[in-house]
Amino acid sequence: MKRTGSLAAAVMLVLAAGGRAEAISALGCGGCAPCAPCVQYDVVYETREIQCSRTVYETAYRACTFNRCRNVYETVYRECPDVVCRTIYETAEKPYTCTVMKAVYSTVQRPQCRVVCEPVTTWCTYCVDMGHWEKKAAPDGCCAPCPVWVPNVVQKKVPVTRYVPKTVTEMVSVPVCHLVPEQVTKVMRYPVCRVVKENIVRKIPQIVCRVVNETVTKQVPYTVCRQVPYTVRICVPRCVPRPCNAGCGPAAAAPAPPQQTDVETRILKVIQGTA
Repeated sequence: MKRTGSLAAAVMLVLAAGGRAEAISALGCGGCAPCAPCVQYDVVYETREIQCSRTVYETAYRACTFNRCRNVYETVYRECPDVVCRTIYETAEKPYTCTVMKAVYSTVQRPQCRVVCEPVTTWCTYCVDMGHWEKKAAPDGCCAPCPVWVPNVVQKKVPVTRYVPKTVTEMVSVPVCHLVPEQVTKVMRYPVCRVVKENIVRKIPQIVCRVVNETVTKQVPYTVCRQVPYTVRICVPRCVPRPCNAGCGPAAAAPAPPQQTDVETRILKVIQGTA
């Protein structure tokens, strides 16, 4: 954008200079009006297309192949015989004699008192009314008489049983226990350990380095330039004669042919200098 603005400013300067030069040439030397027939010029702008070219820089890549040496690290294992001591745990047995108290159970007869209830029967006398109902003859002209109870008390003996507590002593069998010492042989187990030598082979890691040749291909960037054509539209001023009707001199002569300027040539030089 900055470069395009500078180009446009240069073109405007050239156009302004060209228009000023044509006006001075039209007025004559020193800018005075000619004594010949009075002819005035109008500035007309024409749009023209100019083919230009600019340099474009681009980045390209090319393949470069080269050989290089690279260190490769590897881990290898070396066998190394060794003797180690290994602890083995076992369980051993040992007999021993001890005295224990053994419980002996037996049965003995012991007196034991207990209370029992014995039944005792006695006779009790009580009176029972064994009477009955009787109907008596009613007098003449009366209603039927009501029955009358005739008592008859009789004594009866009834047995009454009651329980009387009584203490009884009897022999009962009672189990008893007493402790008797006894010799017993037992087996005691206890852990023991022993050391055993063992031959083993250890694998010791080692890091080794070796050089490997390899071919590497890389893309190397470089800059190339090329010319790109483009079209520029410019406005070129042109002087067109216009007859003067002021009557300041003799009759107006025939209009002069339009003057040719070098505006296009200068514009092209400016564009090529800034491209």
